This record gives sequence, structure tokens and C-alpha cells, in this order.
Amino acid sequence: MKNFWKIGITCLMLFVCALVAIPASAEDVSILSEQQASLYQGQTSQVYEVNLNCPGTATVTSSYGARFDLYAKKKWGYGSCPSSGSMMYNYDKVARGYSGTATMTLEAGTWCLMVNCYSGSGSYTLRVTSSCPYPTPYPTPYPTPYPTPCGVYKTDSRTGYLNQGQAAVYGYFIPSDGRSKIEWSMTSSGSSGGSTPIIVASTGGPSIESSSYGSSTFDLYVFKDCNPKNSYCNTRYYSYGPNSYVSVAPPSSGSTYYVMIYARSGSGTYNLKMNSYKCFGSGGSTPIIVASADAGSQFSTASTDDTAAASEVAAPTAEIVASE
Repeated sequence: MKNFWKIGITCLMLFVCALVAIPASAEDVSILSEQQASLYQGQTSQVYEVNLNCPGTATVTSSYGARFDLYAKKKWGYGSCPSSGSMMYNYDKVARGYSGTATMTLEAGTWCLMVNCYSGSGSYTLRVTSSCPYPTPYPTPYPTPYPTPCGVYKTDSRTGYLNQGQAAVYGYFIPSDGRSKIEWSMTSSGSSGGSTPIIVASTGGPSIESSSYGSSTFDLYVFKDCNPKNSYCNTRYYSYGPNSYVSVAPPSSGSTYYVMIYARSGSGTYNLKMNSYKCFGSGGSTPIIVASADAGSQFSTASTDDTAAASEVAAPTAEIVASE
């Protein structure tokens, strides 16, 4: 009988030791979520919001031959995630999917994630993992679960060529039925050496290319009901540099917004794109997607994404060479 008890006690001690030696599964890396969708070149995904109680990792894998980039912006306070269009120019982190995979580390907190198809087309998988010792909420598309984000209602593109000190002005009228948001993104390329532009024939008419290397600096200004071609205008909506972005949310019905592209230094081409959003909901506060032939798959939290600065600036003195 004594031997039986000794054997029993010995087995119990070995079992307890084995439990202590096994690591807790809560410390292992766990997959919080996998989101899948398809995009073609130039498209952006909806914006995902994820809350991390401890550091984690976000990874995007894409179809063979396609490049999908991952953008992330940390959210502070009780604000909303920015639109996918805004995150292309205003982000905290970006991972390029050169080899079919884009990976980034995320600190603890609330993050807004967006996928952009830089080239090619196909499907992607967005995976968020963490090694938290306690549960972390699953990331879900923003906003959750309904209503869905607003889609692009109208779009417009402009392009042109400017020398240093010149500017182009375009007017955008807001009709009586209103818009929830209007946004402009501008990219530019060219030289700072004052080279002579070369006219190149194309099937769509002549186009202009620069003959030297370097960089130019183009700025973007938006004026409400004030045309800088004819008046002295001031604005709180402006953005400097080659990848400028301005949004007004909501714009005033019946007003005209004049967009000025100014060549601060150098010369070259610019590409201006406008997106407008028209959202509906209870009391106008809840955005719901509106179908449009031009909508594509871009999304926005149109009622909360406004880029007005705290102080005003005056329109720069410029030679207006294009005006519509």
C-alpha cells in the first residue's frame, strides 16, 4: 500500500511539472483577422479600423505579378478614419509590395488600414496578427457594420504644363442638391533647371515633356467664391508640394470653389483629380454609399474629412495661363 501511494504521488508531481513546462497558448502569435478583396491598377480598398492592445503585424499578400501597397494611419481620440483617397497622401506608415508581400509592424493603439493596387490586378489578403497576452478585438471595415462608406459620386481630371511663376485655375460649382465632400489631389513632375519643353506628337493631340532632369514644386490652393484670376483671395485650404491634397467637407451649396495650381519653382506637368461625394442618412449625419458609374471602388467618410488649416494664406502672385 505504501508503494502504491509513493507511485501515485510521484506521478502527480510529474504531471504538475509538465503543466508548468508547457507555454501558455495566449502568448503565441494569433491571427486576428483575414480580409480578402480584388482590385485593379489604381484602385484603393475600403478603410479598415483595427484596435490593438499590444504591438502587432499587418501583412498584405497579392496575386502573382501584381503590386499591392499597404497604408496605415494611427487614429487618436474619438475621430474617424480618413478616406482612402486622403490616406494616399496623409499616412503614418506605408509598406510597398514589391515582391508580392507588404508587411509592417503596428504599435498598440487604433489604426486605419488601406490597400492600394499600384500595378497589375487581382486579389489580395490583408492579415493582422498579434501576440497579446489577452484578447484583442477583431478588425472590421470602417464604419462597422453599417452604413457602408460613401462612394465617389462625380470625378474630373485635368492636366497641363506650367513654367515657374505661372498658375492654372479651375472652377467647381456646387449645385443646390449639395455634396457631402469635394476633394482634389494633385501630382506634378518636371525640372527645376528651366529647361525648354519639347512638344511630342500623340494620337490625342500634342503633349509636353521636359528635356532635363530635376524636380519642380507645384502648390495647390482652393478658394471659395473668389477667383484669383480677377481678385485678391485668401483661403484656409491649401497644400504644398508635388503630392498635394485638399478636401472640403461639406462644401456650401450654390458656391463655386476655384482651384489654383501654382508653379512655385521649376517647370513641368501637373495632374489634377477631383472627386465629389454625395451621401445620405438620418439627419445627414450617417453616410451611405451612393451608386455611380464613376464610383469605382474608392470610399470616404465624407462628412468628417476636412483639411482646412488654422490660418489663412493669400493667393500667390502668378501669371494665369489656364482658366476654366
